[in-house]
Amino acid sequence: MANEGSYRNLYLAAVVACLTGALFGYSVGFIGGILVLPSFLHHFRLDSLPPDSLASATSGTVTIWLVGALIGVPLGMPVCSRWRRRRCLSFCSTLYVLGTALQMVNVNGSLRVFDAGRLLNGVGVGAGTLVSPVYISEISPPSERGMLLSGYQTAVQLAALAGFWAAFAAHSILSNSSALQWQIPVAVQLLPGVLLLLGTIIISESPKFLAEKGLLLSAEDALSWLRALPKEHPDVLEEVEELREDSQALEMLDAPERSFFRELRDRSVRRRLSVGVGLMIAQNMVGLNALNYYAPTIFMSAGFTSVSSSLFLTGLFGVIKVLSATSFMFVFVRLRSNRFWLQFGSVVCGISMLVLTYCVRRMPAPGRHNPEASKLTADGIVSVLMVYIFAFAFGISLGPLSWNICSEIFPSHIKAKCCAITTCVQWLFQIVVAGVTPHLLASIGWATYLLYAGCCAVSLVWVLFYVPETKGVPLGRAMDDLFSQLGKAPQAECIEEVDETTGLLSRRQRSIGRRDSIGFPV
Repeated sequence: MANEGSYRNLYLAAVVACLTGALFGYSVGFIGGILVLPSFLHHFRLDSLPPDSLASATSGTVTIWLVGALIGVPLGMPVCSRWRRRRCLSFCSTLYVLGTALQMVNVNGSLRVFDAGRLLNGVGVGAGTLVSPVYISEISPPSERGMLLSGYQTAVQLAALAGFWAAFAAHSILSNSSALQWQIPVAVQLLPGVLLLLGTIIISESPKFLAEKGLLLSAEDALSWLRALPKEHPDVLEEVEELREDSQALEMLDAPERSFFRELRDRSVRRRLSVGVGLMIAQNMVGLNALNYYAPTIFMSAGFTSVSSSLFLTGLFGVIKVLSATSFMFVFVRLRSNRFWLQFGSVVCGISMLVLTYCVRRMPAPGRHNPEASKLTADGIVSVLMVYIFAFAFGISLGPLSWNICSEIFPSHIKAKCCAITTCVQWLFQIVVAGVTPHLLASIGWATYLLYAGCCAVSLVWVLFYVPETKGVPLGRAMDDLFSQLGKAPQAECIEEVDETTGLLSRRQRSIGRRDSIGFPV
């Protein structure tokens, strides 16, 4: 599509949708900090508990949010698929704000009430992780889709960093005896939640969703607003005609009337699900959560033994993740294909884990009465660098691309259901990894990183032999053609290069022989 209009409305809609990533990131970033604030411990009478009971209580506060997010995905699915994408965004922001309010009005010092707010909070985040990538993929032209989808991961990392420093600043500035010390970081959650709720009033519905519901006039209005062009403009009319063709093809197949289990008989749908589920598993199993959990200990083992220096390095770890997400969004996503970055990330993350394994094995454990444990060593410095290199490589590969690819590969009429499955897998494995990693670190120590290096190798093989190139492929028939031809012999020599500059491919010139254009061995 010629860029005769302005993308201001498109970018505004994408920013609003990406606020669900801010809900996600801030909830992850601030909770670890407030759980150790003296004011929080005193208010909820946790400072009088024995260590085992305290660990159990704080672990429950963290875990119940993850459980809520897992529950939120299937709860959000019918809202997303039947009641419109925009309403699902309103649904998740409303739950998030209500959950935050429940945490704030807790005047009796009941941790159960606070955890109930965290649960509701998590449900809103889970629904948001389902609908936002779907909405962004459906409103974006192919030339902008990769960049705008990557904005979701950028929002996650920016908000996580803000959450970490919000708790840190509250501890540094406010008195330990003041309830504001923990209430202010909690209240900050209202900012992205309310902005998202207000933003859903402004933005348009997904034109693709409206067209498939038979609301072509509404789809035309939505496209006109998103592209900032009059409805009579040729580019708008072209997109509307493509939406009409897709909706008519869907009606001819009676796809909306078919059950989801009948849809799964389609080999193409099963292939897409396996790609999405595999990417979400890989995203969690390569080891980022292990570093998120153990980074402060690694830094202390490296010789940075003071709490302030360890916290500073942990904050820098968050900065690296923000830089990687931002640079991918604005630079790397346009340079090479999705498959290249997935392979690159798997290789670099695997090498980082191998080097980290070697260094951690040689470093003394923190807390030992050994003068060598508090000295900076080459192994310690290299281990810190490996943590940062891993974080950056992950942030330009599996971090954003797992979400991006899952949001664009599924047929629109079952996209909400399929994305619900892949998103549930993501949350489920996040819970598993968060629960298993501490036990692995306690039992096998440095070998934990060797295990994650092996997972990086499996991820590389998976991408090489199973994940096709989707960059620049328009949603609808072009994506259907891509997956329907996997595993079949090429039948045509006419190849059309698929990249970010392709724009909307002509329906009359699509080739079914895509081996060379996608770089995937069929």
